[in-house]
Amino acid sequence: MSNELDAKAARERAKAIAEQRRAERRNRKRKCVVCGVEENDKAPLVAHPDGIGPSCKDDQSCQARRASALR
Repeated sequence: MSNELDAKAARERAKAIAEQRRAERRNRKRKCVVCGVEENDKAPLVAHPDGIGPSCKDDQSCQARRASALR
């Protein structure tokens, strides 16, 4: 009987942890793979043409941010 309760508690705890991780993943801000800026209204992200991840919609401003970060 004790083993059944322990197993049930372990399953419930695992479910809670999984739900917490899913919520964190949904709320995480995406970052541009080129310049590293976080996604917001002024810098919306789109798929990178080479398929390497999200990148800025405006390529010129993205390159300018990347160049200023390297200085």
